[in-house]
Amino acid sequence: MSRRRIGISGLVVLMIAIGTWLASPKHSSSSGSAVTQVPVREAQVQPAGTSTRPVTVTILDLWARPPAKVAARHLRRTRFAPLRKFGANEQLVDRLTDGDALGVVTDLTKKAKRGDPSAANILADLGHTLCPLASLKMQEAQSLPSNDAEWLNAALQEKIAFNNQFWAACQSINQKEVDGWVAKLAEQGNGASLWLSSFGSSPSVFKQKLVAAVEVGYPDAQEDMAQILTHPPPGLSPGGPDDGEEHLFKQAAASLPYAEGALALCEFNGCPGIAIDIPAAVSHAREAAQRGAFDAMIEIGPQVQSSMIDPNEAVAWNLLATMLAQQGCTFGAFSPQWIAAATNTLTAKKSFDKARSLAEQYWRDYGAQIMSNIGCSS
Repeated sequence: MSRRRIGISGLVVLMIAIGTWLASPKHSSSSGSAVTQVPVREAQVQPAGTSTRPVTVTILDLWARPPAKVAARHLRRTRFAPLRKFGANEQLVDRLTDGDALGVVTDLTKKAKRGDPSAANILADLGHTLCPLASLKMQEAQSLPSNDAEWLNAALQEKIAFNNQFWAACQSINQKEVDGWVAKLAEQGNGASLWLSSFGSSPSVFKQKLVAAVEVGYPDAQEDMAQILTHPPPGLSPGGPDDGEEHLFKQAAASLPYAEGALALCEFNGCPGIAIDIPAAVSHAREAAQRGAFDAMIEIGPQVQSSMIDPNEAVAWNLLATMLAQQGCTFGAFSPQWIAAATNTLTAKKSFDKARSLAEQYWRDYGAQIMSNIGCSS
C-alpha cells in the first residue's frame, strides 16, 4: 500500500495523450473545443460552482521550464514535505531539502532521546520510507529529443548527487533504537506512531495497529482503512471500525487532499459501502483538484456530461498537473514521460486557448494552496 499517493502512472498516460492531442493539427480550428466526445454518464445537474475561496498568488511560472537544478530542488522538497504531518516545521523541511540531512538527523536524535514524539516519528519515517528512495538507480532519457534529454539528465544528476549525500546521512540513524521509541509511543496511543509501526508487521498486527490509529483520529490511518474497506487486499481479514467507509474518507479528507480525491472516485464508480453519487463525485473531485490532488478530476472529467464538468475544465486541470510535474512539484520522480507531456503542451497549437486560460485562472486562484499542500515551496 503506497504511503504517498498521487496516481502517478495513470496521470502520465492521460497527460501524454492530452499533450499529443493538443499538438495535433486536426484540433487547430478556432472552436476552442478542448476534448473529443466521450461516453457520458447519465446525470442532469447544473455545473458545480467554482469555489470562491481566494488564496495568495504564487510567483511560479507554470509555462516556463525551470533550470534543472531548480526543478530537482522542488522535487526534493515535495519528497520531504509530508514529514510535516509528524510535526516537522518548514525550516526542518528546508534543511533536508538543502542538504543538511546529517545535521537534521543529529538534532532529531537528541530530541527523541529526550522523549520528543515528533522527533522519533520523523526519524522513523526517514529511515523506513525516505532513506530507501536515495538508493534508486538513475533513469535513462534516450527516448527524448536532445534538448529534453539534456535537461532531464542534468536534473537526474542533481538528484543522484543529493541522494548520495542523503544516503550517507541515513547511515547515522540507529533504526533499531528509533523503532523502539516509536513502539513505546504507539503503546501510549500516539496516532502517528501507531500508523508508522503498523508497516512491516504481520497482516493481523498491521490491521490491529491501523484500527487503533483510526480510533485516535490519525488522518493517514483513516484514509488507509477506508481504502482497505473499499478495495479489500488479499491476506487481510474483512471488517474494520464502525465509522463507515464514506465517513472515514471524509474525516481524512479534512487534512489530506488525496483522500477527498479517493472519495470522489468511489462516488463515481461505486465502492463497497459507498453508493454511486455523480454530483457528489464531481464536487469532491473539483475541490480535491483545487487542493492539489488532480487524479480524480482528470479521470472523472472526460466521462461526465458537459453540464457537470465543462470539457475545457478537465483539460485545464490536466494542463496544470502536467506543468507542475515539469517544475518538479509532484510526488514521484523525473521521467521521460512527464517531460515529453510538458513539451507537447508547450509546443501545442493555440486551439486550447480556453483550457489554458482556465488553467491560468485556477493557478491564480488556487496556486498558493496547491503549492502549500504539495510542499513544493517554502
